[in-house]
Amino acid sequence: MMDKNNISVHIGKVFQEYRLKNNMTQNEVSELTGLEPRHISQLERGFTKGSIDTLLKLCNAYKITPDVILYDLLDEDTKNMIKIYDEKFKKLSKRDKESILYFIDYFLSK
Repeated sequence: MMDKNNISVHIGKVFQEYRLKNNMTQNEVSELTGLEPRHISQLERGFTKGSIDTLLKLCNAYKITPDVILYDLLDEDTKNMIKIYDEKFKKLSKRDKESILYFIDYFLSK
C-alpha cells in the first residue's frame, strides 16, 4: 500500500490525466466545479488533499466515477474480489445470486 504522500501524488496525477484527456484547462475545470484554479493545480501536483466533495466535483467534470481515481490504491485482495464480482458473480441471475448469498450467510453463522 502507498504511503499517504504518495496517495495524494497518485490521485493528483490521475486527475490531471483525465483533465487532459477531456482537453480541459484548469480554468475550465474551475468554471465547471466552482473550485479555484490554484486549488486544482495543487491537487494535481499532490500538494494538497481534496475532500469527498472535491472528488465528486472533479469526477462529474471528467465524466468518470470515483473508482477510476481510487482503484490503483486498493490492495491486491480487494482487486481480486472486484475481478471475481465483475467476471463471474455479476453475470449470475438474481436467483443464483440470492442462493449464493444465502449459503455464505449460512456458513458464516456457524
